[in-house]
This record gives sequence, structure tokens and C-alpha cells, in this order.
Amino acid sequence: MSTIAATRRDVGVRYLSFGRPVDWSALSTRLGLPLDPQPVRPGRDLPGSSRSERNFQSCAAVLFGGGGLLQTSHHPYTPYAWLSHLPRQLPAVPVLAVGLGLGPLSADWLSRLRELGSPFDECYLRDVDSVTLAEQQLGWRAKRCRDFVDPTFVAQLGIRPGRTTASVLGVALRRWPGLDAVDTARHIGRVADAHGVTAVRLFVLEASPGGTDVSFTEQVCRQLGARSAEVVAYQGVELLDFAAAMAECSLAISMKLHSSALWAALDVPMYPISYAPKTAAFFGQPFNGLEVFERIVAPVVEDDSVPRAVDVVQPWLHRALAGQVPVTRAVLTNRDKLWLQTSRAAVNTYRRLGRSVRGAVSGGAR
Repeated sequence: MSTIAATRRDVGVRYLSFGRPVDWSALSTRLGLPLDPQPVRPGRDLPGSSRSERNFQSCAAVLFGGGGLLQTSHHPYTPYAWLSHLPRQLPAVPVLAVGLGLGPLSADWLSRLRELGSPFDECYLRDVDSVTLAEQQLGWRAKRCRDFVDPTFVAQLGIRPGRTTASVLGVALRRWPGLDAVDTARHIGRVADAHGVTAVRLFVLEASPGGTDVSFTEQVCRQLGARSAEVVAYQGVELLDFAAAMAECSLAISMKLHSSALWAALDVPMYPISYAPKTAAFFGQPFNGLEVFERIVAPVVEDDSVPRAVDVVQPWLHRALAGQVPVTRAVLTNRDKLWLQTSRAAVNTYRRLGRSVRGAVSGGAR
């Protein structure tokens, strides 16, 4: 948001929100920029609906970026869940993919995205593996840029190492197949003992207060027993305080990409837990599936030739607002969109029914 405001102060901004408020006034004060973006909460994209794409079809440009957007680890139709928000009307709204990581993608989605063509007019990915996947398996033209969360950005927010005399181990986890709460707690205990840690803070970088990452982290915390441990869940209105609490850590066990990015910007040594190509690439490691590292691993040091995400956005946005970006991106056909909507709705219904049945069985067994 600060990049957009610094580019042109008169531009209105809409952003995809999930009902989690952000204290933009505090961020405006900290950055010295007028920030008043308007949240857009997604609704149900039922078969035949155009609700998602209408959210941004009146915009002059769209920035598409962030964490695990184009991957199938969490849900077989995760890529469509995000791509459905890109306007399809012609002439199409220009779209920049920036700071994005790709994969893992199922064979079906590799084929589908290769046949579709790039849904972005320009594409900047944050690691070499993502660029390779885009170019060699999808046939997209792609370049590299750094992630938005870097030392310069963190410093602009006024977040600096605030380590106290007590040694604090920061932990950022997510629920993942094969990652057991008991084994994870033992790993945390081993790291804490090896470094003489006096306190453990388990940070949950998840937008949903009742999400699976929260419950998994709480399970791990309970397994830590008598250790001084607490769960700190992300709240948008407390973003700066949340980041400041992470800055107090002297050591970290990091599984989430942006916990790793923040701690790296603060020079906090980390024991990674890798679960996806993006997390392995951040530490310069090959992706071998879920991997719990029993040693400190340093993040990759970016070459100066790799531009920061902000340095990509500013000139592109100037060109987009001036109508100087050739719109070449592919858009879904009505037929493909309806098929994806129907398939996604069917999977979601099946999963909800499964959860309901499991809950009823569990409740009846008490």
C-alpha cells in the first residue's frame, strides 16, 4: 500500500480482505503516507456467478502477489480461488504478478495453466525455482524480484531488533500433513535446551482466528508442558505490535514464509521447517517435501541485480495508469470458468459434509 501511495497519492485502492480489520491510521502515521484502502470481502463464487471478478473490474490496474496463491497443497482449486478475482471483461484490466511464488502444482493444474497461458501481463517471481517452473513447465515469461518483506521495508515500519535480557525462542508453524504436534514440541524443546532459551512464543501468521494453524499451534503449545510458552495469534489491528513481538526473539523455528522473511530482515538465526518449494528456496535448499531442519540455516542472500518488489511496482504502476501497459494476459473462457466453479463447489461441499460427519461421530462417541 505504501508503494502505491508513494507512486500516486490520488489513487484509490481496493484490497481483498477476509473480514480482518487493519489499523491503517497507525500504518499511515508510521510511514508518513496517506493510506485509506477500502477492503473487499470475497463472497461465494457459485457456478454461473461473476461476483469475484466484478470486485476489481472497475480498477485501472491489479497487483497480484503474496504467499501460496498458485499452489495445490491446501486445496485442489486454490489457483482458481485467486485467479477468479482477475477481471475478464475486454479490454482487460492490466495485471502485474509481483513477489509471487509458484507451486507445488498438481499435474492437472500444470497442464491447465500451460494451455491457458499467463494470466499476467508481466510476471515477477521471488525465487529461481518459481521462475524455472513458470518458464519451463508453464511456458510463461517470468522475471525475478525480491519479496516485499525485506530489511528496507521492515525498517520503514520502525521494526527493529528489540531483544530483551531473556532469551526468547520464536516459533511459527502451520498445520501440515506429516507434521505431528508431539514431535514438533520435542523439536522445539531440543532447540530451546541447546540454546538455553527461557521462553517460547508461538506466533500464528494466519488471517482466520479459528483456522487450523491456530488449533495446531495450540496443540503444540500444550505439549511443551512446564516450559514458559504462549501462543500469539495475528490480529490485523495489532500488526505493528505483533511484528515488534517477533523482533524480540533471539532465535526462531520458522515454517511460514513471511515469518522467515521478517526474522531474516531482523538477523534472527533460524531453524527452518520446509514444506513447499517457496520455503526451501528461501533458505537455498532443495525441496524434498516436508523437512524439519535440526540446524540453523541461513537465508539466501539476494544478488544486487535482483530488484526489490517495490522497484518493480512503481514504474509498472505509472505505465498502467497512463494506459501504456499492453494487455496480453490470458483470461478464462466462460466454459472453463463454469467448469472450475462447479468442480470447486463440489469439492467444498464434499469436504463440509465430511467434516460434519466426523464431528457427529466424534460428538456421539463422548
